[in-house]
Amino acid sequence: MESNLQHEDLLIKLRAKLNEQKIKLWESPYILPDNGISESLQDLAKQYATELSLDTDTVLQALHELQLHSVDRSKANAEFKETGCATLRIKATMPGEKPHMIKVQKKLDILGSELIKVVADEIGVTDNRVKLIFNGKIIITAQNLEDQGVKNGAQIMALVMAETPEQVKKEDTMYMEMKTTRDDAMLLSEYVDDLGDDDEYMKLEDQSGKTVELPASERRALMVGLALHERGRAAAKQRDYSLALLLLLEADKHFSECSSSILKSVDNWAVLQLDIAWCYLCLQSLSSAADAAARLTRAEDAFRNTYGEHHQRLIALKGTAANERVLFMRLYLLQGIVAYHQNKRAEAKLLLDKAEHEMNFLRVDEVSVSALVELGWSEVQARAGLRAVGGDPHAAHHHLADTAQRRRDAREQHKLNRRRRQLGVCVDGSEVKQQLVEGLVGMGYPRRLATMALRNSNNHVADAVRLIQEQPEMLEDSDLSSDDTQSPSSDESVLEPDEKLVTQLAAMGYECEEAKTALRVSRNNVDAALDLLIAGGGHVTEEDPANPSTSSGAAAKKKQKRHRKDKKLNSLLSSKRHYHSFLGSVSALIFFFGHFSIRKEKRARASTEQAYLRDPDGGRRSPRHFTGGGRTVPRSVQGASLNRCQFGPYYN
Repeated sequence: MESNLQHEDLLIKLRAKLNEQKIKLWESPYILPDNGISESLQDLAKQYATELSLDTDTVLQALHELQLHSVDRSKANAEFKETGCATLRIKATMPGEKPHMIKVQKKLDILGSELIKVVADEIGVTDNRVKLIFNGKIIITAQNLEDQGVKNGAQIMALVMAETPEQVKKEDTMYMEMKTTRDDAMLLSEYVDDLGDDDEYMKLEDQSGKTVELPASERRALMVGLALHERGRAAAKQRDYSLALLLLLEADKHFSECSSSILKSVDNWAVLQLDIAWCYLCLQSLSSAADAAARLTRAEDAFRNTYGEHHQRLIALKGTAANERVLFMRLYLLQGIVAYHQNKRAEAKLLLDKAEHEMNFLRVDEVSVSALVELGWSEVQARAGLRAVGGDPHAAHHHLADTAQRRRDAREQHKLNRRRRQLGVCVDGSEVKQQLVEGLVGMGYPRRLATMALRNSNNHVADAVRLIQEQPEMLEDSDLSSDDTQSPSSDESVLEPDEKLVTQLAAMGYECEEAKTALRVSRNNVDAALDLLIAGGGHVTEEDPANPSTSSGAAAKKKQKRHRKDKKLNSLLSSKRHYHSFLGSVSALIFFFGHFSIRKEKRARASTEQAYLRDPDGGRRSPRHFTGGGRTVPRSVQGASLNRCQFGPYYN
């Protein structure tokens, strides 16, 4: 593979010299009628060999290759004008093998699937193992080539899956995972669209916690794009660059559905461009150098818009731009490599020098890292802290401690705000007081009824108790759709049975469960409970027709409300898809001065989860974890982090 790159590099140098001297190899005196090697071509090879300090025969063969390529292209252009058949050059990349160059002549009105079949037959594999990429986009099977921008003489990259059965099975699984990830993200985004403003299943927030309102279509595109991007990064980290490129290009397709103002103001899209260019590099696809260069330019512009010309926005928010410098190191490195292969050697040297400068800044003293690890910080946190303060371990410890405290404060504030939203406001507009709710719960009243009673009584405890005991039906009717105050202990709309009263009824010979049911229905009125037991012959149903709050009608209404709200969520949870694997990809959505991730807050059966892939500050401390997408994702509000540079030569 290295010799192949050296040959490609030689061709780039020779093309540059030929263009500079305006030499046309397909014209006399360099060309012969039988396409042989002319004396003029030999003299030119000797001249270039001396200038490039290379072997003359090597240069001569390269010049002859360029000459034949020029002749073929000239013939192809003439044939295209006469017959309409375009000549396409396809470079097929197969794992562990030298790339195959394939020349295909087809009309541009054929479907993408037909071209895929031709390539698959040519290299002897099945159609489903071939993916074609042109100009940074995956060839769509159900659309013709002309509509996808393919022209005569186009160079197309073909990605071919591995040949062994084990690898084929693995690749098939990963391709299905890409599809299910996209489908799950689409279904989840549709569920989010149907929720009310008070629901927090998935939200877009800015760095201050305020909700960022976006059109439904753009929000959906962002969610799907983020999910595919994370899957692509995971594949690239495992060095599966062919699959990673497909996932990343699919993510780019969804990101492109968002407005340009959004894409230019967030760094997710810029990081995606870096990741795509990195895959081109790892696949050694020099034909994609132009697309890589364009993507890197767009990424640089997006970083500048997001962070500020001199990172002033980043510094104003975080106090340092140290950990984001890894992105610029990757940017300069990739730009330097692309410039080198475009024969811009002076520009490439400057860019690679800038990348080296950034890399030297990112290096930290291993002794200092070990010292911070001994103080309880993870290695990733230690490196991030040292970079943020210029390498001083004492300052890094204080910086990390302050950052952790800010995260804890943010978690507590978020919990407090959520609690306030759940409790709601009273009739007079004041907030329901948490301590009063807890007091009523401590007295044995259900949390839901206690909250609703305090809302209606403007936080007067005595009035709230009176409402619960004397007019519970008014509380039920006042807010049938309210699920915010539900908790695991408050599914019932009546009091919990008093254990002393249960003992009394059990002593009379009734079953404990029947006694509890009677007391629940009668709201701990022992006489009424006894009447119910006598009337039912020792058996009591939960529904009491005389009590509107426990009637089947009220229960049915509440159940219907709850069912409508959770319908799509339940379909997700009960589906056979890898739902938790998907949540490993899409677990938080924060707009951090320009960074989106996905916040997922699931409120189903009164349980609340929050998962973040990462926060911008770089912490990874959390006492509780759940597994998603093949890796452990901490379950905390802002207590988890996956480094921005998830793969590459300088990851972590």
